[in-house]
Amino acid sequence: MPLSETVNFGLPRHHIAFWPLVGVIYGKRRPKTQLKRTKMRPLLILLCILLAPFMRAQTLAIQHVTVIDATGKTAQPDMTVVVERDRIAAVAESKNAKIPKNAQILDGSGKFLIPGLWDMHVHWYLKEYLPLFIANGVTGVRQMNGRPSLLEWRREVASGGTLGPRLSVASPIVDGPKPVQPNSIKIANANEARQSVTTIKREGYDFIKVYNLVPREAYFALASEAKAQGLSFVGHTPFAVTAGEASDAGQKSIEHLAGVLLSCSREEQALTRTLLSDPAVADQPKMGDTLRARLVSEIGASETYDSVKARSLLGRFIRNGTWQDPTLVILRDTELLDEVHDLKDERLRYLPPAVRERFDPTNNQMTKTILTLDHEKRRNLFRWQIEMVGEMRRAGVLILAGTDTSEFGGFPGFSLHDELELLVRAGLTPMEALQSATISAARFLGEEREFGSVEEGKVADLVLLDANPLADISNIKRIDAVIFGGKLISKPELERLLARVEDVASGHGGLK
Repeated sequence: MPLSETVNFGLPRHHIAFWPLVGVIYGKRRPKTQLKRTKMRPLLILLCILLAPFMRAQTLAIQHVTVIDATGKTAQPDMTVVVERDRIAAVAESKNAKIPKNAQILDGSGKFLIPGLWDMHVHWYLKEYLPLFIANGVTGVRQMNGRPSLLEWRREVASGGTLGPRLSVASPIVDGPKPVQPNSIKIANANEARQSVTTIKREGYDFIKVYNLVPREAYFALASEAKAQGLSFVGHTPFAVTAGEASDAGQKSIEHLAGVLLSCSREEQALTRTLLSDPAVADQPKMGDTLRARLVSEIGASETYDSVKARSLLGRFIRNGTWQDPTLVILRDTELLDEVHDLKDERLRYLPPAVRERFDPTNNQMTKTILTLDHEKRRNLFRWQIEMVGEMRRAGVLILAGTDTSEFGGFPGFSLHDELELLVRAGLTPMEALQSATISAARFLGEEREFGSVEEGKVADLVLLDANPLADISNIKRIDAVIFGGKLISKPELERLLARVEDVASGHGGLK
């Protein structure tokens, strides 16, 4: 049985999630002519009885709750939020609220209601583990290396057939002629770059993802063509392009602070020449080797930091509206992996054995490569990256929350909580950290009218917390319920979801 059938789930406008009930009643599918009319009528009556609760308009009233709407307003105590179908119908003071007669009442006394969270940088391809995002209040993700299966998941989630977060799906990674990631789109020149944009748009991806080895000529041609065709492009700053040039070219977001520290160095040109001439980049690149080469350049940049250049760069980001998705959690786990990796982390039980094995640095060739770098220099680099995010916040640079969760590191859903804690450590207020995963994500995606805040008319993707995240951002973990597309998933149901995923991870879940 799919995980989507283990909870009271499905968008009210669609009923695909409930068709498995037909199979339960009828058994194996057979042509209609094989069903005797005398047998069909009682079965159809039973089917209608079973489906009746889901065919009604869903109405929910959360009473006496403190609303943190993520617009920047202070917390609003003793509010009532009414949800009808998949939308927020009303947000009002409880004393003035009008509750529909058919509403399911949820007592929110002592609890805090926030918008559903978005993880703006994930690479996740194990469908049966998607409910982990929902169980952690993550109702949307930006998938950063596309493939046709993700486009299908996007449709299934939107229709209510699969329980998982809403998906914004990148193109397959666009890289140079010798890419380090399998299934990448290779571009060596301007013509191939323009052709790639046309292909990506035709295949239905939401945006373009660029990577480290894209040549300069190809990069700027891609940027120009993407603008002409109305597609945004995001990703790493390629090694051959500066962060400032990427911003000026219209790259909408820079991931992992890639190239940012380098562009703040008084030795930027020399460090860039060294990076581009590194055999790991210039000859036959491999993932771990190119990552190590970038880390070497960024360690050098952290040791030659120029505050004047930094202010100039951040000013360009602000003028150009260039977002930063620092993914501090994966930077920490990569650069400090020999001190932060915990092979007894209880969250590992929700991951399959093959993924768990990759959390051991001794089992992963890429992490072995990173461990060859001096530990103190890696520690100092992460300190500079934390400080850089704080500088960005103070300057007014736009910031998103992402984790780089993948089958090689990170925990689906859980890691976003860690990211928000790190953003606060970097200098964001708890409200600003919350906004980076809610209203800022919606603005970035052009979906602010639909998502990102607790306001009338918006899609009812909400998280009910047992404690105030503005007092301590770690309270984002204290989830009492999730409302997804207007459907309530209570705490017991969330616990059953987690237990079911744990069963799947241990090989006892019965999923293919």
